[in-house]
Amino acid sequence: MVPELVTIKTLSALIDTPEKTIRDWIYRSRKTPTFDPLPYHKLGGLVRFRLRDIETWIDRRRIRPNPMVK
Repeated sequence: MVPELVTIKTLSALIDTPEKTIRDWIYRSRKTPTFDPLPYHKLGGLVRFRLRDIETWIDRRRIRPNPMVK
């Protein structure tokens, strides 16, 4: 069974990205609001991520090949 909310450590392993990078994304989005920040939840002092929100966030970053380029 996969938990719905995961920690930075678990997310790091799932998307093969260093924990520091994820923390940087969170920090930057708090310092300077961006158009599409990494979605997370603050539970007390804990940061958690909902997996379906992360999947949607990643899908929005999909690079589609340009059909005009050969």
